[in-house]
Amino acid sequence: MEISSEDRERLQALAAFLPIVEAANFTAGEMVVPPNTPSGVTRFPYAAPSDPVSQFFEMVYEKNWVASFDWTEWSSSQEAKELFAEDGLALSKANTEQLSRMLTTCVRREKFAEGSLIADFESGLMVRIIRRADQLLHEAD
Repeated sequence: MEISSEDRERLQALAAFLPIVEAANFTAGEMVVPPNTPSGVTRFPYAAPSDPVSQFFEMVYEKNWVASFDWTEWSSSQEAKELFAEDGLALSKANTEQLSRMLTTCVRREKFAEGSLIADFESGLMVRIIRRADQLLHEAD
């Protein structure tokens, strides 16, 4: 399989996270529930991603993994449902455009549901996406 030099660079940047997210001590982050203020005002919980997850978030933008398309509509499509399925069957055959759509959906969803990116790492979804990027690189060699 042939891939462009740009896609190779993007896939390499994504695959570089594989040893990090597969490490036994990897943590995606946590949801922090701050205590109420002394006057009783409730504070909202917030996501505190780990350094690797923050770096991953920056990388997907820097390497143009985040695409401009109607991700909310696409995320309801049959293609998206199959790609996001836990069995990983469709994801194991995904191309770079499909990985980009998946990453865009995950990153943009984080803006509306804080902590969802941490959950995507904890569920193993991001590891599966990163593994597929690594696989595409090896298939291209």
